[in-house]
Amino acid sequence: MRALPPLNSLKAFEATARLNGVQKASEELHVTHGAVSRHIKQLESWLNTSLFTRKGRTLELTDAGQQYLTTISAAFNMIDEGTRFIQSRRQESLVRVTTTHSIANKWLVKKLADFYKKFPQIEIWLTLEQRLSELSQSNIDLAIRMGQGPWPGLNCTPLKQDRLIPVCSPGLIEKQGSLSSHLQLKEFPLLHDRDPNAQWSRWLRENKIKNLILDKGSRFASGDLLIEAAIDGQGIALISEWLATDALNNHQLIQPLKEFVDLGFYFWLVTPQDHFSNPSVNTFVKWLRSVV
Repeated sequence: MRALPPLNSLKAFEATARLNGVQKASEELHVTHGAVSRHIKQLESWLNTSLFTRKGRTLELTDAGQQYLTTISAAFNMIDEGTRFIQSRRQESLVRVTTTHSIANKWLVKKLADFYKKFPQIEIWLTLEQRLSELSQSNIDLAIRMGQGPWPGLNCTPLKQDRLIPVCSPGLIEKQGSLSSHLQLKEFPLLHDRDPNAQWSRWLRENKIKNLILDKGSRFASGDLLIEAAIDGQGIALISEWLATDALNNHQLIQPLKEFVDLGFYFWLVTPQDHFSNPSVNTFVKWLRSVV
């Protein structure tokens, strides 16, 4: 068994000797002046050797203290180098991703099992954020966003084209009757995102439908909530076809009207330029493109 003194005592001794004083050591170690002094006395007692001599207000290393400092400093440097090496390896195997609630809940989380199966050595840290923060000012490696990109000042790569389509549950049609024309929409409850006018107004405009006002109905803060409300039979929603793919394939939702809005490239990969130097980020990006 190794004869090792308490680590806190070693840290107090090394900092005091390196910084030439107990006060500076206490500031670096974020402990009190008295705590540093007690740790040094504890170490001297453990070694049964004086490490410092006091001359006026200054401390000077004894010969034994100087020799011990050389050994302890070398050991601390080796620990520091080893720790940094392990941390750098961990960082290279870590990919920090931010996306919206809708993309995470309706698509990304379901796909991550495939990524982990193929690349078990890479960790994904996923955070949810509706707005595009300044990625260059954060530790995020990449963002997945939907909207009318690209955005200035960011490295934006198009991932997926999309359409806005009207959807509802089969049960809603069974309950309220058939829906075969946009003129019948006023007879159905409508569901909206944050802005009750924007999406439906665009749908009307791009399909050249006039004399129809579709601004009433419940609002939801995110697309995934809008989809869930539609599945629940609460009304007709205008949503991303891509995010609704699973619900459409599982017949939880149907598209009662053929009119749609072509969004073009609506899903984007957004990254700070320098994060592509991480090989794990490159691996995740290649996988992402393969499953979109």
